[in-house]
Amino acid sequence: MPWHPRQYLPQLREAVDRAPSIFNQRPWELTAADDDRLELYSVPSAALADSGLFREAVISCGAALYNLRLAIRVAGRKPTAWLLPGMDHDTALLETVHAERTLLASVEVMPGRAASPTDAEQELYEALWLRHTDRSPHRYQPVPAPILVEMEVAAAHERGWLRTLNPAESRRARRAAARASWEIDQSETLRRRLSALAAAVPRDAYGPTPQDARDAPVRPDFFLPERVERFERHPVMMALSTDDDRPLDWLRAGQALQHALLTGTRFSMSAPGGRSTPYRQRLEYGPLDPHRLRPRPGVPAGYAVEASFLTQSLELADLRGRARFWPWRASYTEVPQIVLRVGYVPVTGGGAGAGDPAGTGSR
Repeated sequence: MPWHPRQYLPQLREAVDRAPSIFNQRPWELTAADDDRLELYSVPSAALADSGLFREAVISCGAALYNLRLAIRVAGRKPTAWLLPGMDHDTALLETVHAERTLLASVEVMPGRAASPTDAEQELYEALWLRHTDRSPHRYQPVPAPILVEMEVAAAHERGWLRTLNPAESRRARRAAARASWEIDQSETLRRRLSALAAAVPRDAYGPTPQDARDAPVRPDFFLPERVERFERHPVMMALSTDDDRPLDWLRAGQALQHALLTGTRFSMSAPGGRSTPYRQRLEYGPLDPHRLRPRPGVPAGYAVEASFLTQSLELADLRGRARFWPWRASYTEVPQIVLRVGYVPVTGGGAGAGDPAGTGSR
């Protein structure tokens, strides 16, 4: 039986709107060009256009594009995505995306060609409705290495390079974010441009204020001053980079980010004894493993690996028109795109994550 995307546009839009987006802006628009083709546009809001953070807007659209592809696959069809179909010798899409409405992707679905989704795709789609951005302290054990590796592999499928930071790199990333936040706060112009964006993030998506705010693993724009809590001393941090720094790479970064986030949720949350159990086990290295002397508590059912974003230093470089660099010496030549903190938090289902990027899906 033919399957036309136009008929299911409301359901597809609902899946797209679950993607993480910069400051909860959702800078995209999904339209049906004809019976078998959908188009995804970048549509920055006035506040987003004034800030000039178009790179993060395109990354958000890339995450929405991944959700669209996943929803079509679960519906039993194979989508074909044409990235930047409006690019030609007269366009600036090779270098940047501006404030005007821009066609970023054209997704074609063959109406009569059925293709049943795999188990992995079905589980990722389930994770899509559970995932949300959480700025609270992370509980229980750090994210086990098998889940981090699965997230890295998922990002690589979309040509994004996700790496787990070692403790020294994690400290430098947090300190760079704290310095950038201070510099933005000292500049009235920069503070005004970002505060207009931050106003779109609902207050229930905020997190508590860390006891030690000098090395905070969360963004200070979303601190709740009436709540002060102790955060983990050694947060698990990850960094996402791409081969280059064009709109094409930003779209890839968004798809890689969303694929990795859904993978983390998929492999970390289930009923006791379910598929995710082997991924949540503590690794046993031998009889001298110090964790055996004081074992960490296990992660109960109902908790999943979620993320929050720490991108102030990268945004500051964008606002000043400078190249972005990692705050540590890297042996690879890729371009920084996203820094995130990952850990176990309670899964809220259709609650806080609604409309995410942080709904909270925002950064």
